[in-house]
Amino acid sequence: MFNINKLRKYKNRIAIVDQNNETLSYSDLLIFVKILSKKIKTKSLIFLVCGNNLESIIGYISSVSTNSTMVLIDEKIKNIHLQELIKTYKPEKIFINKSFKKFKSYKNKFCFKNFFLHEREIKTKVKINNNLILLVPTSGSTGSSKYVRISKKNLLNNTESIIKYLNLKKNDVCITTLPMNYVYGLSVLNTHLHVGAKIILNNRSVIEKYFWEAIVSHKVTNFSGVPFTFEILNKINFYNKNLKYLKFLTVAGGRLNNEILRKIIKKFTSKSKRFYVMYGAAEATARMSYLPIKYLKKKIGSIGIPIRGGKFWLENAQGNKILKNNKNGELVYSGKNVSMGYARKLNDLSKADDNKGVLKTGDIAYKDKDGFYYLVGRKDRYIKIHGNRINLSELENNISKLGISSICKFKDGFIKIFVTTIKDKNNIKANLNIISNLHFSVFDFKIIKKLPTNKNYKLSYNDKILK
Repeated sequence: MFNINKLRKYKNRIAIVDQNNETLSYSDLLIFVKILSKKIKTKSLIFLVCGNNLESIIGYISSVSTNSTMVLIDEKIKNIHLQELIKTYKPEKIFINKSFKKFKSYKNKFCFKNFFLHEREIKTKVKINNNLILLVPTSGSTGSSKYVRISKKNLLNNTESIIKYLNLKKNDVCITTLPMNYVYGLSVLNTHLHVGAKIILNNRSVIEKYFWEAIVSHKVTNFSGVPFTFEILNKINFYNKNLKYLKFLTVAGGRLNNEILRKIIKKFTSKSKRFYVMYGAAEATARMSYLPIKYLKKKIGSIGIPIRGGKFWLENAQGNKILKNNKNGELVYSGKNVSMGYARKLNDLSKADDNKGVLKTGDIAYKDKDGFYYLVGRKDRYIKIHGNRINLSELENNISKLGISSICKFKDGFIKIFVTTIKDKNNIKANLNIISNLHFSVFDFKIIKKLPTNKNYKLSYNDKILK
């Protein structure tokens, strides 16, 4: 989160450039915020159905300034799912694009550019914890009532930690590539606003000509992406584009293929250009670790070290700390950015901090002798078959070394391997046999058109196509 009082200090510095090339200074931004804040008035539960647009940012800052509790909802949500969320949480206000249909029991109170502020006609008494400022979806929970409860302390700690290791300055210019309802995308906005930097709003794909024209014309210094983003960038050979002002890139939201990472290190990174590998979760308000630049080559594949103020340790199945290096265990994180817990229903908004600064990530990892951490899979992706404990993520990583992306699922006594193409099935089975000690017949390949992903481009293991 940013400091509202700090934003006032930036005055005539450019804050936002929208898709129509409309430019707003920090002073302009705060004028709009003041107008909308007056309509919100007091602490409320607000639904923000948001996208990478000026209205959404104004709505978000206004909510923070009134100490309201905001629920960030993807603008691409289906109407039926939105109605279910309204029924569950009964928000006092809804800030949403005009294109959405009018909501029953709500009246239009205010219009700001292309957004309406709707207010509930019959107010419902909602008890909200004083520290609760934001609810964000977990990755893959689109349309679900499950949200992560985040406090002002969580947001501010996460923001300041990221600024520190990225060395963000007021002269930096970012371009949006991630949705703001995704904590990674939101953290980009928070950090740049906090230092008085410039944000170029964009909702185009990285393969579109407009995106690269915007990078050049606005002298963009950085942008962020998930592994899928960099897989695309690698295919279009982005290293050869005009990247004069581009100083650094960041990746989080999953594991980037080591071969692509090596290519980025070789062709992009230099004394003046940096690439940050990061690790986090919505439950930690985005960030838990990063890989320092000087270790990018030496510690390839590592998620790095904890962010400032954070700590990692590993636990075995019994919950005891693992002290030995290179031994697998569940990764546990502690820090002031650990969220308050989950909300699934209205009454959960009044709950205190369930996590108390400690998060069991569900990720299996190990630590090397230098204190750097490496992920090996998810706790819930371990299976037992024919007396062998198998890590499905490890199988996928092994297959990726052969240049093939896959999803492995265990069903009906077989390990089903979903791929979009297959060059040498027998060679893959031979590799899997070596690392798993399982017979060839256990592996069942199925070719599909596209590996399913969620809206944040993470692999979706529960997609109906995999059943």
